[in-house]
Amino acid sequence: MKPLLRLLGASKSYRMGEIEVPALRQASLDVLEGEFLVILGQSGSGKSTLLNLLGGMDRPTAGQVLFGEQDLARASDRALTLYRRHQIGFVFQFFNLVPTLTARENVEVVVEIARQPMKASEALALVGLEQRGHHFPSQLSGGQQQRVAIARALAGNPSLLLCDEPTGNLDSETSRQILSLLQDVNQRLGKTVVMITHSLESARIGHRVAELRDGSITALRTQQPVSAEELNL
Repeated sequence: MKPLLRLLGASKSYRMGEIEVPALRQASLDVLEGEFLVILGQSGSGKSTLLNLLGGMDRPTAGQVLFGEQDLARASDRALTLYRRHQIGFVFQFFNLVPTLTARENVEVVVEIARQPMKASEALALVGLEQRGHHFPSQLSGGQQQRVAIARALAGNPSLLLCDEPTGNLDSETSRQILSLLQDVNQRLGKTVVMITHSLESARIGHRVAELRDGSITALRTQQPVSAEELNL
């Protein structure tokens, strides 16, 4: 597999008054086409900062973030907007659905701006919610809301799916279902998936695991992924 996205010596610091706080230190990491990559670390380890750099939501203080020949660290604001719109699908811990829109309408928000989108009905069918498109988020369970969020991310037909603690707000059984769905998206649709988590057990579903501590990648290992149904969550 060849790299889809490359992080080369990327560092990120935030200024708090006169103090500069490092969040990521000299991180180098390839995201390979078609893989399921897990970024593992505890709160404050830098994993969300790393995900934000991969997704073009933030720029590194130093280093490069390469998508093909494009260096996102030096791209214009418009170029980053287009990168996020056409190449990236985001899945968040708290779903981030628009409460006044139905499930179908939440997905259509992405369909309307994507370059080569799926139909909203097709995206909902992929996550098993084709019959719930007319329901509002408040009428859906947490697991169903996360499925809608995944459908929304897939509807833009992105190159890369970025998942920020996608099961952090769900019970154990629902978490297994969501992780199984993400594995299916990776294996059946061939989508590259990057998921951040603090759970050693959840990390077992990935092809590779990058471990972060205090803003540094301390380990990168390849493993044989297990099925989400086998996890002891």
